[in-house]
Amino acid sequence: MKKGLAIVVLFITAFRFEPKAEVYTVNDVQQFNLLMTKIKAGDIIVWKNGSYTDIKIDFTPIADGTSKNQIILKAESPGKVSFSGNSQICIGGTYLQVQGFLFEGNCTLNNNENVIDFSSSSKKTATHCRVTNCAIVNYSLTEESGKNNYYVNLVGIYNEVDHCYFKGKTNKGPTLVVEYKMDKNYLPGSDAAPSTYHHIHHNYFGYRTFSSNGGEQMRIGTSTSSFTHGFNIIEYNYMEDERIEAEVISNKSWDNIYRFNTFFNNDGAMVIRHGQKCFVYGNYINGKSGRNESGGIRVINPNNTVFNNYAENLEGGDKGIKSPVTIMSGLTGSALNEYYPADNAIVAYNTIVNSVGPAINLAFGNANKGKSFEAPKNVWVVGNTVINTVGKNTKPIIISDTNAIFKLNDNFYTNGNTNETGFLTINQIMISKKNAFLMVNHSVDKTAIDSINQRLSIHNIKLSENEIAQFNPKWKLNKNDVGVNWIIKTK
Repeated sequence: MKKGLAIVVLFITAFRFEPKAEVYTVNDVQQFNLLMTKIKAGDIIVWKNGSYTDIKIDFTPIADGTSKNQIILKAESPGKVSFSGNSQICIGGTYLQVQGFLFEGNCTLNNNENVIDFSSSSKKTATHCRVTNCAIVNYSLTEESGKNNYYVNLVGIYNEVDHCYFKGKTNKGPTLVVEYKMDKNYLPGSDAAPSTYHHIHHNYFGYRTFSSNGGEQMRIGTSTSSFTHGFNIIEYNYMEDERIEAEVISNKSWDNIYRFNTFFNNDGAMVIRHGQKCFVYGNYINGKSGRNESGGIRVINPNNTVFNNYAENLEGGDKGIKSPVTIMSGLTGSALNEYYPADNAIVAYNTIVNSVGPAINLAFGNANKGKSFEAPKNVWVVGNTVINTVGKNTKPIIISDTNAIFKLNDNFYTNGNTNETGFLTINQIMISKKNAFLMVNHSVDKTAIDSINQRLSIHNIKLSENEIAQFNPKWKLNKNDVGVNWIIKTK
């Protein structure tokens, strides 16, 4: 009897104090701020539908959420709560989630005020927080204002941005930025900043323009923090109609993965600008725009790996840094914000179709600033296929610096010419079509497969031979695969 009573007491003790989640409804900042002192894990704050101007939301509750019971701030109906003026949402805390808001119309934010910031007004950063199903549309300062800001400033650690819609940014500052925490005594170029482990996926990035450097859709790090081991994953994003800026995505840190993204009708390229041990694979790039500017993939800095991407209709190959694949030289005595050579790069099993040549530009040098170029060493170009290169230079590969040290093997091309061994001519009979994708069946270098998997092992990833060497048409995204579920996107 006593034993049974003890079990009942333990059961009641374990469960009777489980707090009940509450749902609160607000429509102004004062109501919201009062809730920051009382909400608890699992609670939900619903912002009533309507159009609001000059709303500063500081989502920094005293209590934290948990992995099973996040604290959620959401629109009453997705897309029906719109903000304009100098509105913004700042997030500081643990396991917080923001859902369903729209920023649109006249923007009067100050310099360096970001639309969504994973850092509160008191500089408390976010951990395990998520922004999902939100849109920022034409809510931009003008270029003429001279002001710099971001649509999303992603700081803290283990945060997530997914199924969001970003369009119409025209002032300085990338659309989305990952920034690393640099303490007061941080030494530029050190690896002392913490890894962030962010996940950025299933977002739509639309029209974006800026007349000079600083108009990227995404920048992961800075030159100052470029030796930080980020461990961020950027996947399943759709990026289109980026104008003028040479970099659609600018990687500036170590150990990041860019995979299964679709790039369409952009002027820039997917660029590993700084950082090492990054991976670019499974991406689809279509450069057809008529502006003759679209780039492919550009590799700078040592120990990066680019494989199994499909690029077609790229128009900027005659501009050096915008070849479908550009593997760059560095500068002797390079500063952090300059160029380190792409030593030890592996460029493997990529497919380049109907693009302005040269298809692969190895050891191209840029902006020497009075310094001598340093050609890359130990570059491995293996298993790539180049089909129907167009333009004035139809070569499948050029070596821009004869001091480069490289290995070429098992690469194929249909037209143009090269004296480089390791590139073999094929005819149209050897090319097959699968769901509108052109492919060539060829043997696979087992050593290359093993080398790529060895590099991937730091992420606990091991890919099959087909995943490394055969592009899967399912990796190409449609617009409706990404972004918010309440904006209709034409295909």
